[in-house]
Amino acid sequence: MLNRNALMLVAGAAIFALDAPVASAQAKPPVSTKRIPITKEAPGEVIPPRVDSVMVYRTDTLRLPGRTDTVVTTKTLVRVDTVQMPPVPVVLTQIGGFYFGGSVGSSFPAANFNDSDKPGWRLEGLIGVDPIGSWIGGRLSAGYAQYSPHSYVEPFVDNAKLFTAALDAKLRLPAVSPLAKRVQLYGIVGGTYNRFKDILESNHGILSIGNNIALTPGVFPTPDHDWHNGWGYNLGGGAEVGWGRTNLFVESRFSRFQGENTNISHVPVVIGVSWF
Repeated sequence: MLNRNALMLVAGAAIFALDAPVASAQAKPPVSTKRIPITKEAPGEVIPPRVDSVMVYRTDTLRLPGRTDTVVTTKTLVRVDTVQMPPVPVVLTQIGGFYFGGSVGSSFPAANFNDSDKPGWRLEGLIGVDPIGSWIGGRLSAGYAQYSPHSYVEPFVDNAKLFTAALDAKLRLPAVSPLAKRVQLYGIVGGTYNRFKDILESNHGILSIGNNIALTPGVFPTPDHDWHNGWGYNLGGGAEVGWGRTNLFVESRFSRFQGENTNISHVPVVIGVSWF
């Protein structure tokens, strides 16, 4: 029994002696004797950041026995249709109703009147009405003309003077619209009242001025410088070009009236402007 206890005592002392160096080694960490070199970065050196891209792909598969799932995908389509419309014809606004205007031009003596007088100048004013949708209208005009005599008549008469007032019907043809302008032709016909003086009349060689008549053919009578009156007619036509409510027109007429002893004829040719 004693030997057994002694043996155990010796074994315990040996184990204690072996654990002491191990515990001492664990208590003190090892010290490295190798020096690690340390260097500074160069001045101003910037280390670029590092970007790591991580892409994760995930696929989930769901399988259920005896079940079929249908996935419906809806797509939205934006469709732009370009529709080319045919050009719309330009329709000019119809202009009509009451209008007024004026004109200037020449008046050419006709028949026996041109034997004694040269073509003269003429001024006119007018008012009228052109109803929309109607091919006929009416107008009232007034004009004044003056003519200078030929040299062989000049010692006996002064410049011939003629005042005319006319009431006319205006017949309008359908208008057309080239270059977006309203173009129309028209005709006129009506009666005239005329007041005149110093017009030399010739009736088969018998000359007269006003109420004074020379009984001998080719002999000039005593001048009559009074105003005289006569009724007559005129007819003619013209063309007008309009834009907006303004019309530019050109017109020519043949006019004849009863003088003191003969018929007196003249042809006014004028250009003018009218406004609706």
